[in-house]
Amino acid sequence: MNKETDISKLMNKIKNKEFNSTEELSSFMNDLIGGNAPTSPKSKNKKYLAQDLVYEAYEQPLTKAKKTIKKALQLDPNNADAYSYLASQEKDIDKAIELYEKAVIAGEKTLGPDFFEEEKGCFWGMTESRPYMRAKAGLASCFILVDQTEKAIEIYEEMLELNPNDNQGIRYMLSTLYLRKNLFKAFYALNKQYDEYGNAVSNFNLALAQFKQEGKSNKSNKLLLEAHTKNHFVIDLLLGNKKMPKQQPEYIGIGDKNEAVSYVFGNYQIWDETPDAFEWLYYFLKNRVQMN
Repeated sequence: MNKETDISKLMNKIKNKEFNSTEELSSFMNDLIGGNAPTSPKSKNKKYLAQDLVYEAYEQPLTKAKKTIKKALQLDPNNADAYSYLASQEKDIDKAIELYEKAVIAGEKTLGPDFFEEEKGCFWGMTESRPYMRAKAGLASCFILVDQTEKAIEIYEEMLELNPNDNQGIRYMLSTLYLRKNLFKAFYALNKQYDEYGNAVSNFNLALAQFKQEGKSNKSNKLLLEAHTKNHFVIDLLLGNKKMPKQQPEYIGIGDKNEAVSYVFGNYQIWDETPDAFEWLYYFLKNRVQMN
């Protein structure tokens, strides 16, 4: 989160200045680059000091981090990231949900209703609204774990309205949830909205959506072939022919094994819940081997 901290501090310094000319702005920016910028009053504000403490906590061991988070909340009881951090470390899912809900409420209080009206559509572009968006994502993930899919869908839909550019990749998780609930109209509308077919989520979910509606057919087989051609690791991992790692990869690339692993982590359940889906994959792969 260091880059985000730097951006936030830079914006705060700029917001506290009134420039009468472009030359004055240029001079101020040159001072910033040189590291000679005047200290902003906001840098001493409890809210910003609290956020700095939260960023520090993410770099600390758990015991020390919790003490740091406590200090942050004493400075700013409405620090959403502080509650999200505590939620992320909570083993009890109900307590995690409660903490993420506190984080969401805290974010709403910090931003205020005017912010939601004025900045809707670019929430990730505003650093001050990122803690709120992180809290929403965390809460949705918890709802998925306790099988409250409808609540997760509602949150994800709200997040895409606030930030259609979807820097957090919410559309991929929402795609899976739509499929899980057989909400095909919403599923296809989402795919049309983002119009991307180069990744495993889009390709394999499109094939599965077709299979869920009409079973094995020329169209579903064609979509599966297209998906398999773009990432040939996915089916083996879904069928258990290749062993899955215990943790998700930190980085993925389009068409590589890490992308396949990430896809299976997030989508195995909907394949498992779809009758005859694994049998379809098995015979598809078997026919491919025979053809070669």
